[in-house]
Amino acid sequence: MTDLSHAQDASEDVRRALDPQTAGSDLMQFAVHRTAAVRAAVAARQDCPVAALTSLGFDHDRTVLEALLRNPKTPSSVVRKLADNRDPRVSDLAVQRLRNAFR
Repeated sequence: MTDLSHAQDASEDVRRALDPQTAGSDLMQFAVHRTAAVRAAVAARQDCPVAALTSLGFDHDRTVLEALLRNPKTPSSVVRKLADNRDPRVSDLAVQRLRNAFR
């Protein structure tokens, strides 16, 4: 597969991951996609299955984790775990979300 065809496939998968008609079982598959943009699209969906959101909390890509932290449906246990992330951009966002939750 060429880089161009991989990019086209990933772009199509991002579109499918963002499509409201895409079912939760398909989102589970996209949550382990090799392309971070696809995983970030899944992490941003408020109708994403909790299991996928929890799994995405172990991702290493900052854009995925930031999308996860911006999703109000992300379980608080995942947010608390990300507050200890070694990337200060991720941990700061998680800590801010935890602070806002108690206001």
